[in-house]
Amino acid sequence: MTTITSSSYVTGSSGTTYLSGLSDLDTSALIEAAVEAKMQPAYRLDDKISALETEESAFSEMTSLLSAVSEALEPLASASVLSSSSDTTSAFAGRSAYLTSSLDTPANYVGLTVTDEADLGNYTLSVEQLATTQKVASQGLSAGTALGVDGSFTLQADDGTAVDITVDASMTASDIAEAINEQSATSGVVATVVRTGSNEQTLVLSSVNTGQAFTLTETSGTAGQALGLVDSSGDFVKPVQEAQQAILTLDGVTVTSDSNDIKDLLPGVSVNLYAATGGETIAVEVGQDLGAALDAIEAFVEAYNAYREFALTQQATDESGAADDAVLFGDSTLKGVNAALYSALNTSVTVDGTTYTLSDMGLSFNDDNTLALDGDVIEEMLLQNPDVVEAFFCSSVSCDSSSLGVVSLPATMPSGTYTLDIDVDEATGKIASATLNGVALTVSGTTLSGPDGSIYEDLWMGYSGTGDATITLAVSTGLADALTTAIDDYTNAGDGRITTRLSSIADDITGKQEKRDRIAERAGDYEERMIAYYAKLEEQISMADIRLQQIEALFYGDDD
Repeated sequence: MTTITSSSYVTGSSGTTYLSGLSDLDTSALIEAAVEAKMQPAYRLDDKISALETEESAFSEMTSLLSAVSEALEPLASASVLSSSSDTTSAFAGRSAYLTSSLDTPANYVGLTVTDEADLGNYTLSVEQLATTQKVASQGLSAGTALGVDGSFTLQADDGTAVDITVDASMTASDIAEAINEQSATSGVVATVVRTGSNEQTLVLSSVNTGQAFTLTETSGTAGQALGLVDSSGDFVKPVQEAQQAILTLDGVTVTSDSNDIKDLLPGVSVNLYAATGGETIAVEVGQDLGAALDAIEAFVEAYNAYREFALTQQATDESGAADDAVLFGDSTLKGVNAALYSALNTSVTVDGTTYTLSDMGLSFNDDNTLALDGDVIEEMLLQNPDVVEAFFCSSVSCDSSSLGVVSLPATMPSGTYTLDIDVDEATGKIASATLNGVALTVSGTTLSGPDGSIYEDLWMGYSGTGDATITLAVSTGLADALTTAIDDYTNAGDGRITTRLSSIADDITGKQEKRDRIAERAGDYEERMIAYYAKLEEQISMADIRLQQIEALFYGDDD
């Protein structure tokens, strides 16, 4: 009796191929089960690595959202106001012009362009007359036909150069206008053809620029007279409009201008005149650009609420406890950030003896601790007390010496009073040393700066005095700087708490991954040994089975 045993080639997870099925043993399943048992610690590490990567992603998102809050606060913070080297323009540095008058719409009479360099101030303005161009007209001319006029004349505006205009009998009114306009950039005179009848056109000459008169002088023939532009004396026959300068009054001072667009009427303030005010005056206030401050506050609220939405997701629960998306549920770092932000948001600032809080800025907390902004309140505050809004958001510093100027104030300096001691070398007259509340400052000529790694880092001051001095500085920390400092404590790229936490998680992932790889490597080696063992075993069993069949055939075979 012959038994046929089926077999097949099997490849292990390590890539080794062997012949299986030579015996009745399912060696492939046995090896797979043994390797799986060896891999169980690796699979448990996979779960832990996955959890760590999810946590890492959550902290990275948290950092990004907090950084967005800091970026939104930059235009409201002290660095953008005090530091000339700041890349961010302060929301309080912008200037805008505000017009009021008994006239219905003052903006229909004047328009003002204000740069950030303009000084704050109030002015009274009136417009007596606008600057105009000179205009003259010809007599009625046949439309579209040769005029039969020969000769030449020169044209020259007060701000131009004389040019020769040659006219021949074949030229139409449009041809003459084209010849004039070809040289208008030089002469300062431009021509227009106006249809004044079904078969009649009128040639109108005008100075290019307002406030500039022009002349027409016959040089050959009487073409100017033939066109009806001038008489035999050279005077214009049909003056339409005289050239005149614009005249306005600013705070009682008369200003004249050839143009209706007056650049830098005041430093940083340019005026565009649209119409005379007819004896009425317009009050002009050059003030802060309230729109920029409002936009910055709204951007901050939006960025903060985006972070709060993230925090709420991490604190969510369901019937079984923490929700699936609450990766950082109960995490101490998340709790610490929320507490720090809430503490900073309760900043109060005193201005001229009055204390202001969030509610005075139109800001309040919703039930979920997101921020709500009352537009009416903040707009009214910006209109009536822009200096208070700036003081609330932006840190400020004052001192009792006119010889000291603060160029840059770091957000890390808490509110309080500081004593600056300056020692000047009598022999050289140069600053020898300076300390702030006992901390040595870096001295470079007349510049004093805070040491790196201290709360005074990025503090820059200039001293113009000639002798020793003890100066008192009073620092008031604004909301923007308080929040920025709180956030930097967690997101600072060097030693921020979240940064440190992310570094620790990354190290943990790396360590677990390396351990997992070692387990997998050992499991692979074990699989190789098992394959070799079972391959040899199957071969021995197969050979024994063949011998058994041979013996059975010998003893029990058919005698026939």
